[in-house]
Amino acid sequence: MKEKMSRWGIGPIFVSLSVGYGMLMFAISCYFQPFFRIEFVPNRLMSVLGISMIVIGVPFFIISVKTVMRAYNAEKLVTDGIFRCCRHPLYASWVVFIVPGIVLLVNTWIGLTTPIFMYFILRKLVKKEEIYLESVFGSEYLDYKRKVPCIFPYGLMKQKR
Repeated sequence: MKEKMSRWGIGPIFVSLSVGYGMLMFAISCYFQPFFRIEFVPNRLMSVLGISMIVIGVPFFIISVKTVMRAYNAEKLVTDGIFRCCRHPLYASWVVFIVPGIVLLVNTWIGLTTPIFMYFILRKLVKKEEIYLESVFGSEYLDYKRKVPCIFPYGLMKQKR
């Protein structure tokens, strides 16, 4: 059996790259203020959308973390609950809900590149976790991988696996 992957997986690298990019976009947005403000959407609507996304994303994240930690400790593959929505709900909570929500609250269209950046680096980095899961859980994981999207939860977008 392959050496056990850290409980944090690719998380530290993903967070470092995401925070670095996000901070750069925020700095650019502040420096060139008000050039990057989203003017064509009313501020109140942006706030309601941003808060709504965060309110959805935070419980999604908390449930994911608890589930991942329990599964990691039990050395079990979880395919039910929140993991029916997508294979990587912990990362998805940030890419799909929390970071876009924060960007809408901050009101900067250049900031919207941050979740896009996060999505692409996540697709690249998460391959390491998926290779590990395939080596540990074999056909059970491959079957799950065929049925469930990687990042975007069902209902938002069906993506190529």
